[in-house]
Amino acid sequence: MTPQKKQIPKNHHFVPQFFQRFFSNENNGKTIGMFNTQLNLFKSNVPISSQLSSDYFYGKDGNLENWLSKLETDSSPIFREMWKKEKLPIVQSPGHSKMLHFMVALDLRNPIHFKILNNLEQKLPTTKSKISEGNVPTDMVSGLKEYQTYQGKLNSLKSSEILASDLLDLKYKLIRNTTSNPFIISDNPLILYNQFLEKRNWKFGSQRDFGLKGLQLFLPLNDSYMLAVYDPNIYKLGTKKEQVVIINDKNSVDQLNVLQFLNSETTVNFNHKASEHYINTLYERSKKYKKANDAFINVHKMNVPKERDNLIAQMIEMGVSDLNIKLTLQKLNFISKSSTIKLKSLEDQYRKNVKFKAYTKIVYTITPIIKKL
Repeated sequence: MTPQKKQIPKNHHFVPQFFQRFFSNENNGKTIGMFNTQLNLFKSNVPISSQLSSDYFYGKDGNLENWLSKLETDSSPIFREMWKKEKLPIVQSPGHSKMLHFMVALDLRNPIHFKILNNLEQKLPTTKSKISEGNVPTDMVSGLKEYQTYQGKLNSLKSSEILASDLLDLKYKLIRNTTSNPFIISDNPLILYNQFLEKRNWKFGSQRDFGLKGLQLFLPLNDSYMLAVYDPNIYKLGTKKEQVVIINDKNSVDQLNVLQFLNSETTVNFNHKASEHYINTLYERSKKYKKANDAFINVHKMNVPKERDNLIAQMIEMGVSDLNIKLTLQKLNFISKSSTIKLKSLEDQYRKNVKFKAYTKIVYTITPIIKKL
């Protein structure tokens, strides 16, 4: 008897269902609240099975979907224990690595990541340069196309474990929200922020690369808990001994929720504790700021050695808009020595021993160097 071929599920969730269940209404594990920013549509109860998913987003052969399923199976107990038992993985343990691996993969697997690549692909052929007096070269288009294919998605996601190794130097704690305003999530729930580079008004590259000094990651775990991962050479969160930091400031909670709106594509989700009035209030507040993840291309003139002053060069910078709301959070402060850090070059912005750089921005130098007319 010929064995039946395993049926591949059509509906692929880019925010895992186990994670959405942490925000389910009355902890029923089945339904969740939803607000669509494009349609201005609020629904208090929708099936989790229908949320934050896309048909065959990870292909039809099931290989990538199965790889993600195993990652989720390995990770879900770690995140569940955070809000159920206030238990974090031991530093440098396998659980620590799995936690970071899941977070990086959550970012890389999101449709926004591939939409950015598509937008850059569309912008590149029409980008003009005053330096070379014409359109910029389009030989990167094929690479941008490749990143969006099934194989490109597979390669991107399989790189997540390697990228996660660059986060092992960061500190992590739980934030416990004791206000009546609940934490919410979105269709792109991992927040990458950088108060340090924001304060410095740093414009030379992204403020959200995984290897940057001052990086902060905020991931809501349910309505009351959030995981905060941050650069300990720049910030302190709570006291030195605290693993769980209590915040009772509604404005801090609201700021973190506004970031979910700004980082989203179209949808935020929440449980029964978030009223329609509260969600609408957050939405209106978010309109004051620029959304993240808008693709752009800039052309910069490059310096050349004096002995080659008959030449000019240009650099094509492709990237996305950062999250900048002048974030201020209760019990999250700069440490005093952070003010002495000098930033003079692109290299200065990275933490020590970081292997992978320019994660959210692609910088491409045109070669050969263009001769002056």
